[in-house]
Amino acid sequence: MKKIVYICTIGASWILLGCSGGGSVSATSTASNDTNTSEDTNTSTNEEIQDVTPPVIISADNVSIPENHTQIMNIVATDESIVRYYIVGGDDASLFHVSYKKGTLVWKIGADYENALDKDRDNVYQIRVKAVDIYGNRAYQDINITVTDINESNSGDTDDDGIPDNIEVLLDMNSSNDDQDNNGIVDGRQSSGDIGDQFFNMQWHLWDYEARATNNSGVDTKGIEFETDLNVMDIYHKYMGYNEGDPIIVQVVDTGVDADHEDLIENMDLSRSYDGNKVGDPSGYGVHGTMVAGIMASRAFNGKGVRGIAPFARIAGSNWLEDQTVEALELAWTEDEKIAITNNSWGAYQMSETIFEDFMEYGVTHGREGKGRIYTFAAGNSRGDHGDANLEYMLSNRFPIVVAALKNDNTYASYSNPGSNLWVSGYSGDYYQTTPTIGTTTIMGRSTNSGDINTQTTWSEDTKENYTFAMNGTSSAAPTVAGSIALVLEACPDLNWRDVKYIAAKTAKKIDDETDSNNWVVNSAGFHHSIDYGFGRIDAKAMIDECTNGYTNLPDELNITVSKTFNELVEDNKSKDFIVSVDENITIEWVEVTITNDHVRASEYEINLTSPSNTKTVLIKPGVETSGSWMSGGWRFATAAMLGEGSKGDWNITISDTNDSGDTGTVSNININIYGH
Repeated sequence: MKKIVYICTIGASWILLGCSGGGSVSATSTASNDTNTSEDTNTSTNEEIQDVTPPVIISADNVSIPENHTQIMNIVATDESIVRYYIVGGDDASLFHVSYKKGTLVWKIGADYENALDKDRDNVYQIRVKAVDIYGNRAYQDINITVTDINESNSGDTDDDGIPDNIEVLLDMNSSNDDQDNNGIVDGRQSSGDIGDQFFNMQWHLWDYEARATNNSGVDTKGIEFETDLNVMDIYHKYMGYNEGDPIIVQVVDTGVDADHEDLIENMDLSRSYDGNKVGDPSGYGVHGTMVAGIMASRAFNGKGVRGIAPFARIAGSNWLEDQTVEALELAWTEDEKIAITNNSWGAYQMSETIFEDFMEYGVTHGREGKGRIYTFAAGNSRGDHGDANLEYMLSNRFPIVVAALKNDNTYASYSNPGSNLWVSGYSGDYYQTTPTIGTTTIMGRSTNSGDINTQTTWSEDTKENYTFAMNGTSSAAPTVAGSIALVLEACPDLNWRDVKYIAAKTAKKIDDETDSNNWVVNSAGFHHSIDYGFGRIDAKAMIDECTNGYTNLPDELNITVSKTFNELVEDNKSKDFIVSVDENITIEWVEVTITNDHVRASEYEINLTSPSNTKTVLIKPGVETSGSWMSGGWRFATAAMLGEGSKGDWNITISDTNDSGDTGTVSNININIYGH
């Protein structure tokens, strides 16, 4: 199977990672977590120390659970040694998963009372579990799980506490009391107690607690618009990803997701998760994917650590980055039409293969019942080395939403790659030693709650070390956008993938327009775009306001391709204009420019594109972090800057050789590909 070498946007640097295999285990029991089957091997040769007493399962054998919950119970067995747990039978065994170490029993997909999946279709599910100690002694128990009905339909907020009524029903809360514990803080803002999220008041990207407290006593902020967070709190009065019991599915293609994490387990969808190229436990070994998942959809109101942007969406995990086969990526990106959004906080630098966009094209064509899956991507973290998002074909096609990273002051993070193909920006912070970064989940027990500023990665109150405040990079910015879009798709499910991109561009907040004025352009259609920020900071509330107030979906997509042969020299340390005329007029959504040039140091070039409406953008700056004649076979650049303009007229490509090196290049061909309606 074909392998892909990738560059992962971990932290604030892109790190070249290879693929490894092999390994060994020393345990006396092996398990396949997706099928819950086991093979027990007793390796003890000393009969005098062998324990012949089997475990005793003491947990309940009949449980009742309301629909739309994922976590069911903890299977508990008493024994003097370590016990492992497995599902070994029952009519409905295939629908469940158990943590073989912890005994936590969960649905692979949350139960739906109206769509019973048990063998008898009576909402009573039957499984058989086994507990095994280290000596191979076994105990078995049959468990009946009864699913009960709840009211999922009311997505209003009767008590105005920032929690929709149907979610309060799900959590057995009081939907008529906005302050259940009488502590003066509405329930939807809690950071303590059984319904609080312990570190919510530290998640500045969700709710700029300090700014809001200054402006409105920190109690209720309805109607106030703040410029330093994602502006999602008012959305929560109706939308949190729950979608009236049919949750929005967000996918994390990454190093894996800790499926047993206390703040993720209730939102995991193991029926849509991948362990390599098979459906199964996506946990893997890397913390990166777990942090990304927590930003998008860690559970709210459970007395745990943090809150995701769409805290009742479902998470489909994938540990694809651990074993990068083309086949596994195709499965993850295309297989399930219910997956609404796929977040990819990684990249493949200077890779010109088009197989990535082939998969994405299938996803936007067939996903979400033909409306198209949304793909969000990190722009990359190599600004300090002259990185540019236009050096990735995976990012220079029209399908993904390419995301730049913001600090909490709405300026770009020092590592965030520029690019004319950027679509929007999301929050990340710079480095946690110097600026606020993103609070999220990490693999349980892997964080550090003590030490100095360079070693402490979680709050001192996080005694179990299950969280982190140190997530940064465009890796964290991309899921802030993915989570925001999940809320939009709940509000406006009929949007197709092009509509999502269009509305995100139309409503994005223009930021940093004083210090970054030279990189902001306003095109003839009124859209503002920057090679540092795309169209600006994502604004889910403004997107929902737009799509719920008479928005009409875009017409069918059209495409124009024009190619022109030049065979003209660009002289050393000089500029030359190349004109390509387009005779057909469509409304632009995306522009691609492929340039073939044989310069042996192509990174000496600066290339600018000017539209017929006189909008100018930088396709590539000189000095980018790749060397050689990388344009010799043709290199595709892309831009979003001309969104909404007309295509007809003369397109000017200005190529400037910026170094008096004695080397020159000849432009043999330029191809312009325009998509629009």
